Amino acid sequence: MTADRFLRIQPKRSRAGSERTITRSLLNNLPSLPDGAKKVRVFDDKLTGFIAEQRRRGVTFWFRYTDTRRRHREVKLGRLGDVTVDQARKRAEQLKASVSLGNDPVAERAKRRAVPVFADFARDRYIPHVLDTLRSGANIEGYLRLRILPMLGRKVLDEITPEDIAALRRSMREEGLAPATINRHLATVRSMFNLALKWGLFEGRNPASSPGMLRENHRDRYLTAEQTQALMLALDAEASQDAAMALGLLTVTGARRNEVLLATWANVDLDRRVLTVPRSKCGRPRHVALSPFAMAILERQLNRREPENDHVFPSRRQKGKALEGLRRPWVRVKKAAGLPADFRIHDLRHSFASVLANLGTPLHEIGVLLGHTQIATTQRYAHHAPQRLVTTATAATTAWGLPALGGKQTKGA
Repeated sequence: MTADRFLRIQPKRSRAGSERTITRSLLNNLPSLPDGAKKVRVFDDKLTGFIAEQRRRGVTFWFRYTDTRRRHREVKLGRLGDVTVDQARKRAEQLKASVSLGNDPVAERAKRRAVPVFADFARDRYIPHVLDTLRSGANIEGYLRLRILPMLGRKVLDEITPEDIAALRRSMREEGLAPATINRHLATVRSMFNLALKWGLFEGRNPASSPGMLRENHRDRYLTAEQTQALMLALDAEASQDAAMALGLLTVTGARRNEVLLATWANVDLDRRVLTVPRSKCGRPRHVALSPFAMAILERQLNRREPENDHVFPSRRQKGKALEGLRRPWVRVKKAAGLPADFRIHDLRHSFASVLANLGTPLHEIGVLLGHTQIATTQRYAHHAPQRLVTTATAATTAWGLPALGGKQTKGA
């Protein structure tokens, strides 16, 4: 008899093993394994699929069943000593009932074991995905490396709970991070779990679906008409005209800094008055509408175009490269225009949106001009148009012809 063949204690059927009722007494009195045999199996004669397997190091319990594809599957129940005969039998009964209901314990266990560790998922799947699809991918990689992975990285995806997310948020607040920064971290974790669920990497609920976003205190910095006029005069007098024209274009389009600095003439359609951003912040192309003032800036740059540089705002020091940056020219023109020292280049974008809101431009149109993907992002500019909203609210009472309380006609009716 070969070493791999199951020995029979009492041959009754063609099965490789014997059938008896598996009891503690039976297992305590099993004879030693014959020479050359690695194992002997006893199949329980009362519970189909319940097996006691004798090896030289002891007895192990198994449950054997046939899955929906007619394949034989076996589940290890435990070693005698770690579990009792009664405990192993009860577990086998539970598994048999589960199989009868159409479940596959082996497949389910394999699926659970395949759920990746959070850090592995981040490294192998999520970071490559965001770097390939989002302009903010480098920022997201930093969020993960510096704070998220040290807190959650060692846990398996389906082990992470809402309490773990709350602990992450608490640690960032204790670190003193700004609410907006904390929210970007929490949004990253929420996105990770949404994708993991979408890709079928685990089953369950997203523990970061409601991560407790913090209230953000947005800066209310925007230019008045007088300040904008002063800024344009300062830009016209600036020594670095490439930087000045880039800042001017940012002012009158509401575009993001890199959308302007990295623009090439291949992206500019002067006939249609559109600057195309091949890959915006959300990872998709977008089109920046060009007003006559913006067109004048571009035509001015076109007249100064360098033959070997396709950038709209070229570097005058590095051949074929884009303008290096705007920091120093921005400091100079702010001072010349009398703008607050803490006014940022990004605040030019807010100014553009705010003036449109004050003119009564619908928020969804402002969102399109700014390249927002969600109206909630644009909603913050609604409070810059208080008089416009008062006028709108008055329209209803005017239309109804309602008098004021006491019989007086409402103002403006």
